[in-house]
Amino acid sequence: MECEITYPVVAFTKENVIHFARNEDDLTTCSVRGWRSGFYNQLIIVDCMGITYTVYEAKRVGYVGFLWGFSLAYGQKIRIKLICRRNTIVYSITDFKIKMSKQLKKDMQFWNSGGNADELVSRINSAKSFNDIIAYFTAYFYKNAKKW
Repeated sequence: MECEITYPVVAFTKENVIHFARNEDDLTTCSVRGWRSGFYNQLIIVDCMGITYTVYEAKRVGYVGFLWGFSLAYGQKIRIKLICRRNTIVYSITDFKIKMSKQLKKDMQFWNSGGNADELVSRINSAKSFNDIIAYFTAYFYKNAKKW
């Protein structure tokens, strides 16, 4: 089954690595190395409406860019198709805030690189919806990803 996801989303790998996606391209574009290493195996996706999905399979469907997706800087980029199921268990906004706060603290060195981790925690705590949290962090992530 294909996912009917509302973007932006946050995704958690089975190793609790966090990933944000503004749109389908962000979520379904990856390196061959990442795909082969199982990045998408059992990936939990939480969309901006609070609906969760589990990825059961990620199928390679093509290349991203010309020259079969080859890039000296990033390796080969591919497009994948996610096979996933909507989960029956749904996070409450409180549980989601706790999960995000724990993840932020776990990766504090990454998130505090701009010196504003306390502001980020405060932003999570004051959020009223899934979209407030996910949209803010997605914008923050992609804005700052260019700097790293």
